[in-house]
Amino acid sequence: MVVFKPELTEFLVFDLEAFVPPIDRKKRTGASLAVNAFREGHTLLGGVVYGGRPLAGEIVLDYAHYWMWREGGEKEVVAALYRVFAAMWGGVRDKKMIQADPVVCGVGISTFDMPFLLTKCLQYQVAPPEEIYNTIGKCRVVDLSVAGIGFVPTQNPILHPCSHNQLADALLPERARKPTGKKVWEMMDAKEYGAVEERCEAEVREMVEIANRMLLSCRYPRNTV
Repeated sequence: MVVFKPELTEFLVFDLEAFVPPIDRKKRTGASLAVNAFREGHTLLGGVVYGGRPLAGEIVLDYAHYWMWREGGEKEVVAALYRVFAAMWGGVRDKKMIQADPVVCGVGISTFDMPFLLTKCLQYQVAPPEEIYNTIGKCRVVDLSVAGIGFVPTQNPILHPCSHNQLADALLPERARKPTGKKVWEMMDAKEYGAVEERCEAEVREMVEIANRMLLSCRYPRNTV
């Protein structure tokens, strides 16, 4: 049984954005996700992070922004994001085996954000490979697109991950529907960096609220992120 200690349990909600060159945006690869960290020009732009120790009522990162145009380039933003994850583990170095590991949360992070960041960390050699794997690969991942399946009315004959919009429509009915992540590519083409930042932060704020409402629905009203 995992022991949740307020001073040790760290929870991070985040969203990353990537750029896909125009030539690759309509390629048929068999996957709906166009981005691929190993393809030339597929760039990690950055993202927004909200982190804290919810059981202790502490906020560590209050919608912190990490972007290429702020940090100086892709390598720098990758290193900055890696330090965020490393800091989480730094706080639990002396924990017992049965105590909680850092938890990361977001929509679709198991198929894009986490593997993309892990790959970029390896490419830029921000740390030794085994350290990168321990830091990025061993977090407890709560992908809201999977965790939210039971909250979204569906006629699907099989279990299938939900989109951000589906989750928000079900749990945040008052919000305005947002376009797909591909809109970011158009913003980058037009060099609308501020719009990219604003959109990403809005996504993370919605993720935090979605996670909180899931917990409330499960009758754990005190354990909010």
